[in-house]
Amino acid sequence: MPERVLEIHALSPLLFRDGRPFSAADGTETAARSLPLPLPGTVAGFVRTQIGKALGRGWGQEVLQDLHALQVSGPLLARDQEILLPAPRDAVIYKDGNGDPRVMRLSPFTPPEGAGCDLPEGMLPLRVTQDVKPETGYLFWRAQDMERWLLGEDLVPEKIPGLPTETRVHVAMDPVRGKAREGQLYSVAYRPLEMGKDPETYRPATLRVRLSLPEGMGVAPMGHLGGERRPVAVRVREDLSGAWWDCPKRIQERFRGLGPGARVRLILATPALFEGGWRPGWIERSGSGALHLPRGLSKVKLRLVAAAVGRREAVSGWNLRQNRPKAVRWMVPAGSVYFFEVEEGNPADLLESWLRPVSDQEQDRKDGFGLAMWGVW
Repeated sequence: MPERVLEIHALSPLLFRDGRPFSAADGTETAARSLPLPLPGTVAGFVRTQIGKALGRGWGQEVLQDLHALQVSGPLLARDQEILLPAPRDAVIYKDGNGDPRVMRLSPFTPPEGAGCDLPEGMLPLRVTQDVKPETGYLFWRAQDMERWLLGEDLVPEKIPGLPTETRVHVAMDPVRGKAREGQLYSVAYRPLEMGKDPETYRPATLRVRLSLPEGMGVAPMGHLGGERRPVAVRVREDLSGAWWDCPKRIQERFRGLGPGARVRLILATPALFEGGWRPGWIERSGSGALHLPRGLSKVKLRLVAAAVGRREAVSGWNLRQNRPKAVRWMVPAGSVYFFEVEEGNPADLLESWLRPVSDQEQDRKDGFGLAMWGVW
């Protein structure tokens, strides 16, 4: 099945609601907050809707099943023609005595005799070499910086704070009188797809998605994404490699030289959903040849050594088929890092899942949760 990259352009600031309640209350100001980026499931649903519109066959059960089975990977943020990736959580950026930014790399280590920690059995803590105050604003890294980090090289990334927030205050309206309701103000935080605050630094941003698009299927060029049905334009990119971030040649060459006993690292480019909460459920089944595992992981047996995982994030929504809210699930945030040792197999096979989803459940992978980037440590 041929693959394509879709580029999503916002025609107005977008709203990607978080899971906090947002309801009217007399005399109380409420706020709708927006996530830094839309969740993979939100974008997957949008993409399938656009394909369904282009089909023009209605929304019968057969069409819905076909659309639900499509593999959608993303979203990734792009600035101009450059892919941006979430900052890895094993990197701490701080300023030295001269005020220059530096990067401290967190890596597993064995505590000295007599010391201990409350980590799960077999897990090692991460070494913090200096007592520093982390700098803020480094939310995204350029692809070329991420490549160097995955190869274990030292660098100082460009400071990329992410998408800005545009907050607007609204007033609730009385539908009967057609007038504003007394004291009922609320605010909404939107996310313009742009970067830079002034004309000199302003650069447009887009969302990119990779998907398997069967022959004969197209994508409707206009649609609505996120809350409040904000309009967006969709463009199909024919230059697959130019519009996506394929596994760099240097990483491929490095992995070809590895064997059993190698130390490899997994960084998540999108939030992931795992059976064990923060811990991937496929670890125990890796290298077993079992079916329905993420790409490459059935060929390589891995042992989890350490992890740098951010605070859990909630995902929910509305089930249109059953007309009720979806149960809350907890995601591992993007940028989380897992440190492994290879016990059996060829580590190069892991690159089959480069920027492919590695969540435990097959449908979560089809929705784009848990895109993987592989490196060494």
